Amino acid sequence: MKTIQHHLSNVNIFDLTYNSFDNRKIKGFLILPVEKNKKFPVIIYNRGGNGSFAMVSEPYIIRFLSKIASKGFIVIGSQLRGSEGSEGIDEFGGKEIDDVLSLFSIIDKIEIADTTKIAQIGWSRGGITNFQLLKRTKKIEGTINIAGPSDILKTNRKEMFTVYRNRIKNYNLDSIYYSKKVSPIFQIDSILNKKENFLFIHGDKDERVEVFNSVELYDKTREKGYTADFILFENGDHSLFDQFDKLIEYITNWLSNLFHLKY
Repeated sequence: MKTIQHHLSNVNIFDLTYNSFDNRKIKGFLILPVEKNKKFPVIIYNRGGNGSFAMVSEPYIIRFLSKIASKGFIVIGSQLRGSEGSEGIDEFGGKEIDDVLSLFSIIDKIEIADTTKIAQIGWSRGGITNFQLLKRTKKIEGTINIAGPSDILKTNRKEMFTVYRNRIKNYNLDSIYYSKKVSPIFQIDSILNKKENFLFIHGDKDERVEVFNSVELYDKTREKGYTADFILFENGDHSLFDQFDKLIEYITNWLSNLFHLKY
């Protein structure tokens, strides 16, 4: 039994291959509203996982990201270096941050993009990317952090320490120091846009990244004077797959309020 995806008639979906800052060829994706007579806000989607694990798949684009785009947003994202089809090695908070920054040169060339209205959504590890980007650019007005870690050393998943050792540059020299360089909670004082807006989303049954992570980030950003909202999904796991429709509604409503959009 197939679900008919009516929203797909409102968007065009493209594969990207682009040159990053060091001329590495990186894969990505771009979703554009079909309407050409107006400009649309831009959402940078920062993926989770590492390497080729949890790359953004076609079903994920169809069931989630393209539904957001169909509400009147441009969605763009990088698959990051070290994933299938992308050159380089994933450094988990290292050079792949520049892979995402390199998307801005693409955004600037999209005729229907309103480059004064840019937000980002980061899921899980994508939350690390979110906060690293906020240290590097003022162009992002709103940040949606879904099931993201606050301090990567607080994980209850022992297998993640293998990922850190293999991915994070110089981790073996000083695990505490280099973990802090990556962990979002320690980046908040370095955010360039002091008017940044945050939305933290988490499922209360998340066993991969426990809900206290989003609570810590929410509390810390508010303590530092940022506008922040928090949404807890009851019976929500790490993927929130069974609650996509509600999630998309929350996200698009929040972005519409952020950008003062009228529908």
